[in-house]
Amino acid sequence: MLEPANNERAISAEKVPTALAVFYGEERVGTIRDTSPLVFEYAASWLTRQPTKPLSQIPLQAGPISSARVEAYFENLLPEGELRAYIAEQRKASTLFGMLLEVAGDTAGAFVIVPEGQAPLPPHYEPTTWEAIAATLATKSASAIDLKGRGARISLAGAQDKASIAIFDDGLPQLPRGTAPSTHILKPDIRRLAKVRESAINETLIMRTAAHCGMPTAEVFYQALTRCCVVRRFDRVATASGLSRLVQYDLCQLAGIRSEKKYEKEGGPGLAQCAALIRKASSQPAVDLRNFVTWVFFNLFTGNNDSHAKNLSLYEMPGKGVILTPFYDLMCTRIYPGLSQDFAFEIGGESRPGAIGRTQIIAMAKALDMGSAFTLSIAKSLAERLPAALDEAFADIQQTLSPGGRVFAEKLVMWVKSSTKKTARRLEE
Repeated sequence: MLEPANNERAISAEKVPTALAVFYGEERVGTIRDTSPLVFEYAASWLTRQPTKPLSQIPLQAGPISSARVEAYFENLLPEGELRAYIAEQRKASTLFGMLLEVAGDTAGAFVIVPEGQAPLPPHYEPTTWEAIAATLATKSASAIDLKGRGARISLAGAQDKASIAIFDDGLPQLPRGTAPSTHILKPDIRRLAKVRESAINETLIMRTAAHCGMPTAEVFYQALTRCCVVRRFDRVATASGLSRLVQYDLCQLAGIRSEKKYEKEGGPGLAQCAALIRKASSQPAVDLRNFVTWVFFNLFTGNNDSHAKNLSLYEMPGKGVILTPFYDLMCTRIYPGLSQDFAFEIGGESRPGAIGRTQIIAMAKALDMGSAFTLSIAKSLAERLPAALDEAFADIQQTLSPGGRVFAEKLVMWVKSSTKKTARRLEE
């Protein structure tokens, strides 16, 4: 592997920075200070720029800002759970500031974080192969790919193991270094849960099913050699000068809630609050609210009980304003024994999927300030499209699957078709 460039060298243990600089392209946004709780301060030039652009829900004001919104924005950029613990152990980072210092380079969205005194460098990529990535994944976590060079500072939010890669016109994988923007996210099979198998096939199939249902969905493909679901990043767009980053915030950031409270039962946003956040921020609220409700029903039909508020984001799309991002992290979790059998959100006061029927959907529609007949029609239309969409998604990937993977995918297709049929019947009763 290539050694990091000198100006991307490891942070010296003898002189650990006490501040981080936040950039938007070449513009300085502000400074993060090593305090507890975290303190953020806007740069004077950012406060006077036009158009104004606050960082998430952090108000545009002069002077140091220490608030739950500051903590929520920056904390939600980082990996979660066991993945965060793994990186913390590898990098000896125990605080929010320490973790940002070590890994928050190419985060979700448009803002880049570097040690004070540095600025984002021109993109640098290290060539690799699918075979090399597969060899790394055979014995290590996907995080090891990002952490393989001490100069790598890549942060991917979420609890599932994953890594950033770049795939350009030649179709070959490359490893972004420093703050170089990635183009894709590599998501290998989940290995830390004994009864969860073929999760990459699961996610690829369910994501492609959503796309075939006409839902805005991140592009994915199954990479057989690495056994990974490879997701194209929608917060990166190609321009004449290279990759451009788009401003993006998940609903926990917009709600000012840390990631450990992403589930409704833990204090995270419920469906009504999610809808209110979308209605307030979106440039096309009617379209996005319909897509949001479709997403709720899709998760209910396909058995995705992990559909929490961090799995919804809004971004600034050139020419379209602020809109709901394509959907991501879609998979069937109910097929695995041992995982939660409760839906991530309460629907009409009920979180048990088998107990959610017409009465609960009507109550949900009222809470979302939407017509019940309109809401039920979305469910009916989706239920009618799902079986054919599943078959199309399976046809997309079956040639890349091993015999065992194909058997699992066929079982998954049958399970989701059965779940959709049973749930749709309850909604009609």
